[in-house]
Amino acid sequence: MKLGALKLNKNIVFFLGATLAMGIMIWFGSSRDIDFGINLTTGATYPRARVLEVISDQTAVDEDGVRRGRQDLIVEILTGEHRGRIVEAQNILFIDAAVYAQPGQRIVLFFDYQTGDTTYFARVHTYERATAMYVLVALFFGLLALVGGKSGIRSAFGLIFTFVTILFLLIPAIAQGASPAASTVFLSLVIVAVSLVAIMGFEKKTYISIAGTAIGIAICCAFYFIIGAALRITGFNVPEMSVLVTVGFTANTRIAELLFCGILIASLGAVMDIAVSVASATAEIGQAYEKTEFKTLFRRSMTMARDCIGSSVNTLILAFTGAFFVTLVLFQLNNFDYHMVIHRTDIAIEVMRALTASVALVLCAPATALISSRVYSKHM
Repeated sequence: MKLGALKLNKNIVFFLGATLAMGIMIWFGSSRDIDFGINLTTGATYPRARVLEVISDQTAVDEDGVRRGRQDLIVEILTGEHRGRIVEAQNILFIDAAVYAQPGQRIVLFFDYQTGDTTYFARVHTYERATAMYVLVALFFGLLALVGGKSGIRSAFGLIFTFVTILFLLIPAIAQGASPAASTVFLSLVIVAVSLVAIMGFEKKTYISIAGTAIGIAICCAFYFIIGAALRITGFNVPEMSVLVTVGFTANTRIAELLFCGILIASLGAVMDIAVSVASATAEIGQAYEKTEFKTLFRRSMTMARDCIGSSVNTLILAFTGAFFVTLVLFQLNNFDYHMVIHRTDIAIEVMRALTASVALVLCAPATALISSRVYSKHM
């Protein structure tokens, strides 16, 4: 009875502590006013608005099925300091910004207004999607709880903690000059520990999974530099760096490390998954066959781990390929020369991302199998 009460208290303290930590992180991320030294949208805001009237509609659908042209609108601003104000707004429809406005529709404006000036400029920026996103996320968490039960709720908690940590602590800290690589590694370990304890509780297999994932993170760090050196990739090869270089000098941010941060975050989920799978399977085998020797348990664990490696690596490679799929189609349609494509920097970066994450995943499995077999075997 006392043991059960202690376990319950540990869980309550854990979830309360993690919730308090999320509150602090949200406060930290929301209260930072960071001056980068530049401002590309001085005086401009992006309020939500509702279309009241379409004054003119000079749009048409072209042969590609894309509506192009221009609309002139009357809209009511719904958020911000100009809330309630009714203004005229332009809506220019391009192939990549085809927002076809209709009365009653909610949109996001680009609204440029200088204090003390009587003139303003309003243009339709995009559809208002935040409400739909919130509803869809809520439905997803509801589905997770319905199907997964208590485990689903625990998984949702871990997922929320992960995104709060990244959005409200990691990114603001990097923007204020913290080392991106060191911050990402440290907070990744925090995310792993909190997420796995939330999902699995205070169990031996939880600690083994955390240790296995930590080894995977260390392997990811090592092979990032090895593969990066082999392919001659630095953090400055990423296309967005041309903008961040200007920001980085004033914010004292080590932007060359951001590529590593992205790769580590992208691979973290897959490494956690295989560590949990191997640790849980080994725990089940060890508890079912209590007299299993270390060598036998390790061999059985590795048999299962190999199956997990095959499916997980395939999933990981396909995920990276899918993110680059449109570019690959573009290369094919333009009949780009093979040697011109294979030596491109962006191709090398994608290969680096996929290989770094995959190597970490592959080597994490035997490391976790070794640790869990040692813990759960009865005879060495």
